[in-house]
Amino acid sequence: MGRINDATNALRLVLSNGAYLAAFLLMAVLFFIAYGYLISSSSINIAQPKLALGLNIYSLAASAIISTLFSLAIVVNVFAFARNAASSGKLGLGAAIAAIAAIAAIVPSSLCCSTLIPSLLAVLGSSTSTIISTSGALQGPFATYETPLIAVSAVLLVLGIFLTSRNIAKCCIVRK
Repeated sequence: MGRINDATNALRLVLSNGAYLAAFLLMAVLFFIAYGYLISSSSINIAQPKLALGLNIYSLAASAIISTLFSLAIVVNVFAFARNAASSGKLGLGAAIAAIAAIAAIVPSSLCCSTLIPSLLAVLGSSTSTIISTSGALQGPFATYETPLIAVSAVLLVLGIFLTSRNIAKCCIVRK
């Protein structure tokens, strides 16, 4: 329980700074818009009725969760680097985990059900039949595993935030 309290206190310290709070809120909104755009053509946005911004409830939730966690991960890591909390190797691990999580959240949404792969194949000079047969084979796994990849991304982002927050607590919070 002490580790969770340390992480919570570190997050409170980071977000009590007006500049970091403003940066977090701005990034969260911008990432929500960008990720919402990416996920709008994904497989999880197909079956349910659209609620807002052309997104169904699952896409809205995924966009909100990933954008909030990713923004928080960035702000916490920037705060930690600014405060020289990098004395522990776990800070680098927290940043690395957050970067991997961001990639895992963005790749399925940008590759599944989009024109990116067919466009790249066309630019590389592939024939129409190659583009048609290859696109589905490459995009299919992303569509199939999109939801688990987004869930894993959220878990990894939480882990990255937790590890970095604990290091902030170790170096920057005065204990009573």
